[in-house]
Amino acid sequence: MLVTNILLTNILEVPVRVGKWWMLAVTCLSVVVVNLDLTILNIALPDISAALHAGTSDLQWLVDAYSLVFAGVMLPAGMAGDRLGRKRLLLAGLAVFLAASLWCALSASAGELIAARALMGLGAGIVFPLSLAVVSAAFGDDDRPTAIGILTAAVALALPLGPVLGGLLLQHFSWHSVFWINVPAACLALVAGAALMPESRHPAAPPLDALSALLAPAAVTCLVWGVINVPEHGWTAAPTWGLLAGAAVLLAAFGARERRAANPVIDPALFRDRRFTWGTVATVAVSVALYGILFVAPQYLQSVLGDDPAGAGLRLLPLMGGLLVAGGAAGPAVRAAGTRLTVAAGLAVLSGGLALLSQVHLTTSYAFVAAGLALCGLGTGAAIGAAMNAVMAAAGGDEAGTGASVNSALRQTGGAIAVAALGSVLSGGYARALGPALAALPAQARAAARASVTQAGQVADRLSSGGPALRAAAGTAFLHGMSSVMLSCAAVAAAAIPASLRYLPGRAARPHPVAPGG
Repeated sequence: MLVTNILLTNILEVPVRVGKWWMLAVTCLSVVVVNLDLTILNIALPDISAALHAGTSDLQWLVDAYSLVFAGVMLPAGMAGDRLGRKRLLLAGLAVFLAASLWCALSASAGELIAARALMGLGAGIVFPLSLAVVSAAFGDDDRPTAIGILTAAVALALPLGPVLGGLLLQHFSWHSVFWINVPAACLALVAGAALMPESRHPAAPPLDALSALLAPAAVTCLVWGVINVPEHGWTAAPTWGLLAGAAVLLAAFGARERRAANPVIDPALFRDRRFTWGTVATVAVSVALYGILFVAPQYLQSVLGDDPAGAGLRLLPLMGGLLVAGGAAGPAVRAAGTRLTVAAGLAVLSGGLALLSQVHLTTSYAFVAAGLALCGLGTGAAIGAAMNAVMAAAGGDEAGTGASVNSALRQTGGAIAVAALGSVLSGGYARALGPALAALPAQARAAARASVTQAGQVADRLSSGGPALRAAAGTAFLHGMSSVMLSCAAVAAAAIPASLRYLPGRAARPHPVAPGG
């Protein structure tokens, strides 16, 4: 009879277990769709500029409006999900994202498209943290590492997938297609999510402090906005410093209110848990490196090697392949070796791949570049998958939404700061290395060539003589700056290794079998 009951229980649990993995697939689709739009639009900007008569500032805001709202809304979204229901709010975010995608595809002016992109960012900022929270709450300790590893691999995969998909779409369709592609994916995620996702919430969530819940995203928004201003205005410009100072004031006000609050928005115990704090540090370090790769590699592939957007995207496939393989293997690796070794090993492999990419020269074969990208993908997938599992295990089921939103906001902010800082490193290294090759050029041509490797190529095309030499010098100068960026990213990833080894948990102890009658 006992054996029959055990067999019956296991048979009945099979649909539940299978349903969880289908739910994970739907959640992966949701995060892939919203993360694609962080990068897919960049490929379409020239076409949009021509069709809608959009100026440089319009194009910048087409990109930044999405990122800015995305970063700002994640914190309150996670907190609200813990209280109102994570599934309910996630599906609402998908519906907003779907409506905004339709609006983007039908926009007839740059201003209208910017407003629609901001609305897309609102939907994405709701979907992204709650997807992690839903998965964390649905899977138990045995399956959570694998599920989180797959989900975080999907998140990271979407970033380099954006240029690939965007390039392929623009080869056959108009710029509207980069938004139309969201519609069937979002519809499928909505329908399947409504059927497969379990509802979860914090059963005893304290009342939400509205002022604290507004101060935190306002600080994040000002910080990201200030960093976004850096490429156009510089670090020392008044708009940049004003926003950064505003972020500091808002963050200080948030901290002061949290210390006095009877029910703080973010439980201080969350940061006292080493898994959450140092797991978040590891994920931010990986995000900085990944954003650095995706900032520099497409420029290298297009402006130095001469690939078109679709070809450049396809050459990023080794990075995506490494992400998929290591992300799926992160769960078994955590169970076999423990979180600390898995994260540290992933960071080490990532650092090695970045170091390899720092050695690229004009005559370097693509096989060498592909090997570096593959190592970066493997390291990113292993480190971020295992670290996110530690973060979500620390947050627990009740605080899953808040924990995911805090981690996601920090990673998004870290990525924005990284792009601004690494952009300065790249442009400075490029300009210094190219300087001697520009001495014989007119002042206007010198300024254009110094601005970017792309403009240097355009200047070279207009020269009656010396064009190939200038193009080669610009490529070499770009690779000099690229080397500095890759080494900076490698240093960030390597710096997180000692803390991961010291503070993250090792392999869970297995229970000892009990002897009969013992």
